[in-house]
Amino acid sequence: MPSTPSLKVVHELPACTLCVGPLEDAVTAPCGHTFCRLCLPTLSQMGAQSSGKILLCPLCQEEEQAETPMAPVPLGPLGETYCEEHGEKIYFFCENDAEFLCVFCREGPTHQAHTVGFLDEAIQPYRDRLRSRLEALSMERDEIEDVKCREDQKLQVLLTQIENKKHQVEAAFERLQQELEQQRCLLLARLRELEQQIWKERDEYITKVSEEVTRLGAQVKELEEKCQQPASELLQDVRVNQSRCEMKTFVSPEAISPDLVKKIRDFHRKILTLPEMMRMFSENLAHHLEIDSGKQVITLDPQTASRSLVLSEDRKSVRYTRQKKNLPDSPLRFDGLPAVLGFPGFSSGRHRWQVDLQLGDGGGCTVGVAGEGVRRKGEMGLSAEDGVWAVIISHQQCWASTSPGTDLPLSEIPRYVGVALDYEAGQVTLLNAQTQEPIFTFAASFSGKVFPFFAVWKKGSCLTLKG
Repeated sequence: MPSTPSLKVVHELPACTLCVGPLEDAVTAPCGHTFCRLCLPTLSQMGAQSSGKILLCPLCQEEEQAETPMAPVPLGPLGETYCEEHGEKIYFFCENDAEFLCVFCREGPTHQAHTVGFLDEAIQPYRDRLRSRLEALSMERDEIEDVKCREDQKLQVLLTQIENKKHQVEAAFERLQQELEQQRCLLLARLRELEQQIWKERDEYITKVSEEVTRLGAQVKELEEKCQQPASELLQDVRVNQSRCEMKTFVSPEAISPDLVKKIRDFHRKILTLPEMMRMFSENLAHHLEIDSGKQVITLDPQTASRSLVLSEDRKSVRYTRQKKNLPDSPLRFDGLPAVLGFPGFSSGRHRWQVDLQLGDGGGCTVGVAGEGVRRKGEMGLSAEDGVWAVIISHQQCWASTSPGTDLPLSEIPRYVGVALDYEAGQVTLLNAQTQEPIFTFAASFSGKVFPFFAVWKKGSCLTLKG
């Protein structure tokens, strides 16, 4: 290693080993010879390797050819990194300052106390960290791909299940349609049989009556002729004529036999309940499946709640309190009845919701729907004429808000009440949600929005929306 004064001279007067002039665009060989790039011979003159384009140091090549036929020293690939300050090739790396150093920078005072190493050695920890990070990222990528693959498989399974369920639904409703069609055909066939029996008995009745009318007509004619005879002729065979004049009682046959009448009445009773059976089947099916178009998420609207009611935080439950709450007045709030409306309101479609009732001692609950314009201030009526279609339930009785009210003699007071609203049909059905038996059905003509309606009175009474 040269002394510091020598390095200082070189630092002050860097020179090209070929032209001995100031270095311009310096290129340094691993052997230490430095040249101006323009001073280098062409590739062909320097014996460059055509594949890698590696230049050979011209000075070392001349010396080695004169002494021993040793391998030439590579000058290095074109575009090597060089020190901007000294023009020397970069060999070292300062870990403290994270700077590249040439031999002159390495010996300078700035980096004497620093950790300096050769590039190949200094880069290795960084390469190791990069490889470690690369391996971690590769593993993370592989894990994500595995998760994606598993999730794709799950999604495919779900899609397959959905497709199978679609086929099952199609098949189930196709079978249902076939069964309904069979029952329709059986009912129509039975009606045609009854119709044929009616026509047959009618024909038999007409035949019998026509025969009797003909017989009586003949007797009438005969007797009219006898009445025109002289007394001597009429009295010749008085006994025979008297017997002919005696009235024979005609037993008029029935147009329809009692047995056929009974068959028709029985069949009529069966047909009469058919629409109700189909309606209940449709409602039970919708309730069982809880399809999105029918199942509604109902909450209680605090803006409409009476001061005597306490709503839960999730607005799904309401209870009665004797101590009225201090709430701001609002035209929407009930103040004459401990009532509250549900949210949202409806102006079309079919909707269902369910309520869990808890009745206090002497208290009760009201469940149903109310029109948007229902009276909320002062004494309000609780009937369909007032815009409330509901059932009122207490421990002792249950009645519907018709005008006048309709007492509903139930075998037991329902604990769970379901509400089914069909806006277009103008129908509100209250039913026992446990047995699915209808409690009462209102027929109405709605105009504007209608809202779920609830009322609770007496301490200990509350209701909770389900679903």
